[in-house]
Amino acid sequence: MALFGNSRDIAFIKNINRELLDDVIQQEVDFYQLSLQDTKSNLYGEAAGGKFYYQPVRLTCLITRGDIEAVADEQFGVDQSQQTSFAFLKPKLRDLNLVPQVGDIIENRGIYHEIDNVNENQFVVGRDNDYGKNVGSEFGESLSLICQTHYARVSRLQIVKSR
Repeated sequence: MALFGNSRDIAFIKNINRELLDDVIQQEVDFYQLSLQDTKSNLYGEAAGGKFYYQPVRLTCLITRGDIEAVADEQFGVDQSQQTSFAFLKPKLRDLNLVPQVGDIIENRGIYHEIDNVNENQFVVGRDNDYGKNVGSEFGESLSLICQTHYARVSRLQIVKSR
């Protein structure tokens, strides 16, 4: 039996994190999940006719922005690039039945970011109760999902803002 990190401690940590994100920090993004059944792919698995997304879901998160870099392209000139990471609370995503995946879009400040990678490596007391081998299910939990992204071209996304 673990001395620290039981279900009561985990509930306290989740409530504090939820309150910080929702009431204090208040960084909101729109999350567009890729609709695989509406997106048609060609022989090579590429979305030839364009990708289609579900209606956006507004979420709070922590945003870590990298420096904006100029990327030279021989055909089109100079373009901008920025690596950005978005950290979401996993319990909140679970409540919304939302699983971030590579290819989903996150919109922040009118800029669209495409998810390159999703990391889940922050655990309370270093354990994840979904994969516990010798400890009871009430000890430890995964708290966050961190999505690494890059700028996405608006013309490619087929996302139209409406009122």
